[in-house]
Amino acid sequence: MSDFTNFRAVYDELTDEVSRSRHQFVAGHLQNWFRHLDETPQVSEVIQDLQADLDFDAWYAEQKENSQGMGPGVLNYPADSGKQLGLKLLLFRHFAAGKEVLWQFAHGFISSSRDLNVLTHDAIDQVFGPMARELRRYLEGETAKRSAVPASDRSVRVDHNSADYARADQALDELEEAVRAANTFDDPEEKEQREAEVSAARRLIRAVRVRLEPLAELLKPLLVQFGTNLKDNLVKAAAAAASAALIALFGYLLKTLLGL
Repeated sequence: MSDFTNFRAVYDELTDEVSRSRHQFVAGHLQNWFRHLDETPQVSEVIQDLQADLDFDAWYAEQKENSQGMGPGVLNYPADSGKQLGLKLLLFRHFAAGKEVLWQFAHGFISSSRDLNVLTHDAIDQVFGPMARELRRYLEGETAKRSAVPASDRSVRVDHNSADYARADQALDELEEAVRAANTFDDPEEKEQREAEVSAARRLIRAVRVRLEPLAELLKPLLVQFGTNLKDNLVKAAAAAASAALIALFGYLLKTLLGL
């Protein structure tokens, strides 16, 4: 991506903040680190692809079960390097979300220290730091490769088990129903066309991979071009909600394609 240097500068700063965290602040710094990844165009696409189709809960439960012996346990990752990186990302999302504190993980898998800050930094030094450096290299190569591909050829993997997908699907369903019920379209044929386009968009996002340009082209007339001219406030509200939900699901690339 053309502004990867700017992304990298902030990424390095936020990585350093995680590395210097005391145990009670590390979750907050991890949240900032992930927010930067998830809100940066193209980078968020790569992150989604790395994490897709991974059952973190099952993998982590297995690791904990296997570590119930003497001394720290061992984390066993899949042989595929991409899946390894994806699981490590999900592991630290687990800590960022407050589902477990990092020092507890360190006590189970890395160190027998009783000092919470020592435990926290052992986990950062042994797991987070190497992962962050590997991810930086991976992102630099992957975003450069993807930036050479026309937007029309880019596809995004969809996690159909995610809350963002559920909200987007529901928002499109409500938009389709609002258009169907509306009686304020001047042209009945236009109304029928917009309803069909929303229905087609719902089918598109049910695929495992979605090309964003066709999705944007289907929805742009209703969400953008005609949105401000619609007389029906229910359709306007449903269109705005659908825009927000789809951008939350697919990121800033879709927002750019919609012209928002």
